[in-house]
Amino acid sequence: MGKANLKTIDLTTWSRRSHYEHFRKVASPHFSLCAQVNVTPLMSVLKPAGLSVYNGALYAIMRAANDVPEFRTRFVGDGVVEHDIVHASTTVPIDDDRFGFCDIRYTGNFAAFNGRCEQEILKVKASDGLVDEVAHESNWIYLSCLPWLNFTQMTNALDGPDDCIPRIVWGKITKTHGSWFMPVSVEVHHALIDGVHVARFYQNIEKVLGDVKAFLS
Repeated sequence: MGKANLKTIDLTTWSRRSHYEHFRKVASPHFSLCAQVNVTPLMSVLKPAGLSVYNGALYAIMRAANDVPEFRTRFVGDGVVEHDIVHASTTVPIDDDRFGFCDIRYTGNFAAFNGRCEQEILKVKASDGLVDEVAHESNWIYLSCLPWLNFTQMTNALDGPDDCIPRIVWGKITKTHGSWFMPVSVEVHHALIDGVHVARFYQNIEKVLGDVKAFLS
């Protein structure tokens, strides 16, 4: 795979410059939100068709994130860049109630992404402990799945005020009044991402899952 393309953001003309400068100075610049996302198509159509719920949810989340430019924006030194694509560094359960890091390159084609998920998950399940192979790269999103909990809030381990990698966690899927819902938590750096961008991300997940043909073709 070729090297990802970067767009350098001109801070002198950037419409978010004042927001960026404000939140770069605060001690705790991150904020988190958690919302219930309607995943009825995933459970009522895609799962019965034999698709992995985990892989389907991960794809919907990553496609939704990639469709919001702010989720692809990162600090580089004293500047800001926008990646053309970001990938999934997620967690996979391994022996003894532990987990491993699983790095999956994103592609908009679900069949190809699903194949990558299956391949990389098998590799991590055979591992013994944590190996972080992408810590030096910024074109990733860090994700986790907590299928045992229908949580309402979530925070993550962060490296400090310069850590701008979004964290996304999804949880137990439950049925309410005939529809299926999944909690999705997002933690981001406020210098790069605002609430309106997170709201678009949530809307995108449901939009992606509504396009069931993209999963079944």
